[in-house]
Amino acid sequence: MKTSLLLCLSLLTAATLASAADKAVDFPKEAPVLTFALPEAWKVDYKDGELMATPGGDDESVILQVDEMEAGPDNFDAAVKEAKETISDFKNVKYDEIQKGEKDGLGIAILNAEGEDDDGKAFINLVLLAKPGSKNFVLLSCISSKEGSDKHGAAISGVIGSIKAK
Repeated sequence: MKTSLLLCLSLLTAATLASAADKAVDFPKEAPVLTFALPEAWKVDYKDGELMATPGGDDESVILQVDEMEAGPDNFDAAVKEAKETISDFKNVKYDEIQKGEKDGLGIAILNAEGEDDDGKAFINLVLLAKPGSKNFVLLSCISSKEGSDKHGAAISGVIGSIKAK
């Protein structure tokens, strides 16, 4: 779980601003509650209230998805259960201990896991975000293959480290 540990440490210690080569992305698109930085080359698509991002081109070795959850910020256990249900298609999922913290006005909980799908081993990062006064948790999911994690690990850490409340 080297990648998961790296992501968690970057989130808890990140104080670095996004580089000039990064682009700010807001979620949701209308009336955003959070913002984060993605590498300029990454492709971003908003559809049906959800954000999807990939490294660009035909590279789908990393898929980042942001969506509003049904669980409200007063029901953490329901949010964790809902987050885990989003990856129910993966087999042999093994979770690390949940990491909790706060950053720039957001309550954050990170569920790191490894699992398998039809394409092989997958690294899974489920980031639950709660902004005080928000109706629901927001879930940032990042799923990557081994190759995607090796190639884009720094970018993934940068995304998580750049998350801020709007």
